[in-house]
Amino acid sequence: HALPMPFGLKLAGYAAALARSRERLRRLRRAAMALQIGGAVGTLAALNDRGLDVAERLAALLDLPLPEAPWHSHRDRLAEVASALAILAGSCGKIARDVSLLMQTDVAEAFEPAAPGRGGSSTMPHKRNPVAAAVVLAAAARAPGLVATLLTAMVQEHERGLGGWHAEWQTLPELCVLAAGALRRTVEAVEGLEVDAARMRQNLEATRGQMLAEAVVLALGSRIGRLEAHTLVERACHRAAATGLHLRDVLAADGAVAAHLAAADLDRLLDPQSYTGASDRFVDRVLKHAAGRGADQPESVTDGEA
Repeated sequence: HALPMPFGLKLAGYAAALARSRERLRRLRRAAMALQIGGAVGTLAALNDRGLDVAERLAALLDLPLPEAPWHSHRDRLAEVASALAILAGSCGKIARDVSLLMQTDVAEAFEPAAPGRGGSSTMPHKRNPVAAAVVLAAAARAPGLVATLLTAMVQEHERGLGGWHAEWQTLPELCVLAAGALRRTVEAVEGLEVDAARMRQNLEATRGQMLAEAVVLALGSRIGRLEAHTLVERACHRAAATGLHLRDVLAADGAVAAHLAAADLDRLLDPQSYTGASDRFVDRVLKHAAGRGADQPESVTDGEA
């Protein structure tokens, strides 16, 4: 164990990451969905002196922005979209990985939603597999390779590339499907997540107070110096681990510690709920940001209004 953290802060971290992906994709919807019309080499010579007029009219009819110049052989927009989709898949993969670890028997703090026929094993009746997490993790593992294909395809020959943009035809749609599927399964898992708060409290005591050793060092260090406090508490942790005693009892029995920290001080310092720092404020910031963004609404590709 490292240090305790509220489960709400963990969820807030997920929400913030997904919100960034949403904002990134919203921005790219305006920036990347641009009209491409340039003729064979980008000059629109076949339209004589009306080429730009036609391009402007077509952009208006399709409700697409007209870029400064044709971009047929410049694939940075598609590469940026692909990267954003892979980031989304990776953020979903992070959530899936955490959920799969939380579902392990030795942790057992949170679980994907259960349903008849869901997540079972063909040979082990007791098993409860993280099936949604498996799908998301598979998508997250495949997405970077697809992005690499699109990045490689950026190297086009002059104004009429050969093979590069053809490689995009299957790659980009596949990446879109993977990202969408990963997000769907992530939402499914998180919305039905089963949280065992009692098990969380039990796990906090697995190391018998040692998880809060840092809090003791800081409190003791303000009175006798950080280095000496660290040495005393580290020695107490080693003794607690060797004897199976709670760190509170070992510290209380150490005269060098007891001279500066009373039993009530140790009780407070070794309470996980007293060492969560700015967690509540971080959660509030995430919720405030989400509220400020508002609900998803249709937006115009050209004006970007939401």
